[in-house]
This record gives sequence, C-alpha cells and structure tokens, in this order.
Amino acid sequence: MNADASPQPEPLSAVLEGVLNEADARPVSLGELLDRTADRGFGLVLILLGLPMLIPFLPPGSSTIVGPIYATFAIQMIRGGQQPWIPRRLRDWVLQGRTARVLRERGLPLVRRAERFSRPRHWWLGENATVRIVGVVVFLMGVILLSPLPFLNTLPALSVMLIGMGMLNRDFVFMAAGVIVGGISLGLIGLSAGLIVVLIQRLRTSI
Repeated sequence: MNADASPQPEPLSAVLEGVLNEADARPVSLGELLDRTADRGFGLVLILLGLPMLIPFLPPGSSTIVGPIYATFAIQMIRGGQQPWIPRRLRDWVLQGRTARVLRERGLPLVRRAERFSRPRHWWLGENATVRIVGVVVFLMGVILLSPLPFLNTLPALSVMLIGMGMLNRDFVFMAAGVIVGGISLGLIGLSAGLIVVLIQRLRTSI
C-alpha cells in the first residue's frame, strides 16, 4: 500500500445525502452545500447549471442568462480559483424540505449511476493546468449560449455537465469527454454560421 497516496474524495452522492438528510431537521443553505464540496464546488455548480439547459425548448432569454454565468465561473477557474464565488444572496438561499425530498428520491439515484462510471483518474498535466484548460472550454460554451443561433443549448450544457462531473470526482476521462463535446459544439456553430453566410450571399446575388 502506498503511504503517499492522497485520500479519495468523498463521493458527491454521500455529500448530497448527508446535506439532504440534515435539511429535514434544520435550514441548509446553498453556501453550506458549496463549502462541503470544498475545491469540487465548481463541479457542483456546473452540474446544477447544466441540468435545465439540457431542455431543448426553454423560455426566451434563458440561455442569455446562463451563458454569462458559465463565463463568470470559467474566468474564476482560469484564474486559479479554488471555489466558485457567488453573491451572498445566493449563498443564503435555503434548501426547502420539499425540495430536499425530491432531490433525495430522484436526484440521488441519478448521481449514483453516474458515479459508477466515474472515478479519480488524473492526467500528466496536473490538476491546476487541467482545470484552466476546461475553464477555457466552459467559457466558450457560455459564449455559444449567447449566440442568436437556435437549438444550440443542449450540447454546450452536456459539455459543461461532463466537465462538472469530472471536476467533482477528479476524473480526467469525464473532463476530456466534456472537452470533446465542447469541440463538437464549436464545430456545429462554425458550420451553422458558415451556412448562414453562404445563404445571405446567394440571396444578395439573386436580387
């Protein structure tokens, strides 16, 4: 046994289960939940922000709200932040008992399934460099959500959620998958923009 091996981080499902159980007896704030995930807090907020964006049809303006939030957290990651900074009002938001029960009954099983495929897997670049690289990808995904092109929120959200799960479990494979999905998103938006330019040029020549 290697005495120098770093201790394995507590699974997200165990952290969430503990917090949700406590929420039945006392108020638990979002800030406390983030504090309990320590340096994995970025992964948690990325997953939470990605969930609603996986819905193909959202109310108008939703992506223009989430996009800048992605970009804000990405800049913090690129600058080497250890935990996400959020306004005090959001940190003080209390997890209601009913919400806690729904998350326990429906959310925890999904998290546990994802954890079966994810485990700590490191890369030779090191954790700090890897976080900065995926931070750039998260920033670009936020920019994509600000684009006027329709139906481009699902892939960026999936990219961010994969990166978030990878950060939570320090799993390079999941983070790499998020980067690949992000690259596909960038390729699609480039192709879409190119087709729009070609269409506009043809319309001009036909007039």
